Amino acid sequence: MGFPMTAFRSAALCGFLVIIPGLACAEDALAPVALNSLSEPPKLSSKPIMDQQGNVLGQVEQLATDQDGKPSALSIRAAKDGSTVVVSAAAVSYDGHTLVTSSDQPQIAALQPQRTAAAQ
Repeated sequence: MGFPMTAFRSAALCGFLVIIPGLACAEDALAPVALNSLSEPPKLSSKPIMDQQGNVLGQVEQLATDQDGKPSALSIRAAKDGSTVVVSAAAVSYDGHTLVTSSDQPQIAALQPQRTAAAQ
């Protein structure tokens, strides 16, 4: 009578091995890409946007799209002072979870925390 239990264990193990990889792939992140390279605009409302050093610059207010429906610009509510800043979607990278922008644009540089010399 040991055979039915062995068959059950084998079937359970096979089922487990088939299901687990599917669950692991369900939340795969994209490699970071320019936001304007996406064919469909992702849901970004209220997502934080960071600079390349990991500082939160603000939150996404709105995502504008071009005539083809691809992301073209992003309006950001600045964490620093609540102002709204608009940046090109080409200047923002997205990996499926995190938005990062470079500080080479003047409007982004103005949102970054001020760095002061350390007192000696």
